[in-house]
Parts: sequence; structure tokens; C-alpha cells
Amino acid sequence: MRFRHRIPYRNLAGLVLALSAMAAQAQQPEVYRPITAKELLAGFMEGGLATWIQDPVQRSSLSTFMATAYVLGTADSVKGQQWCPGQDVRMERFSERVMDYLADLPQARQEESAAKIVAEALGKAYPCRR
Repeated sequence: MRFRHRIPYRNLAGLVLALSAMAAQAQQPEVYRPITAKELLAGFMEGGLATWIQDPVQRSSLSTFMATAYVLGTADSVKGQQWCPGQDVRMERFSERVMDYLADLPQARQEESAAKIVAEALGKAYPCRR
């Protein structure tokens, strides 16, 4: 089986370095709580999902990677239920659609679960035809 997309080694090395730094700096584990829509957008735009990384370029890269992985994981979990892929759906567009949706989200909804908002955004972009 061949993979279509390959992760460049420098990105993988950066991820390993970032995760190592996180483990080294972890003083007290954070209790689980859902990521909010506001935090997910900050993850794409401001490096908000990797705040423990000192270097701004590495922080931004890792945070964008984490936000994209979050979107793709959420998309997989609700595919066929809240959104339906057509034959022309490209994964590269998911994050773009979600970021646009997050950017237009009313202030009152920014503290809602990011997973809920991602599913909603994908449902609007790729509705199920039943």
C-alpha cells in the first residue's frame, strides 16, 4: 500500500522535538476539557494549541498541525451522519472551510465545543442528501 501524502521529515522532527519539550516542561497534568471553538481558531491563527513551545515558528507550525488533525479526526467521527463527502471532496479544503466558519461564528458561540462547531461547518459545506 502506498501513501499519497508524506510528512516531511523536518516536520516530523519538529513534532518530536515539540512533544519532548512538552513532556520535559509538564509540571502538572491538565485535566481534560473539550477544546472550544475560540481555542481551535486560535490554534490555526495564533499558535494557541502549542503555547508551551518557546520558538514562535515551531509553536505556530505545531499548533496548526494539531488544529488540522483535530478537524480531520472530527470529520472522520461524524462522516455520513453530520456531513457527507461527495466524490470531489478534498481533505485539504476541510481546514479552510472550518476556519472560515469559525471566523464568522458569533461571539456567543465561541465557547462551544470545537467538535460540535467543526461538525456543523462540515455539514454546511458538505450536506448529506437523503
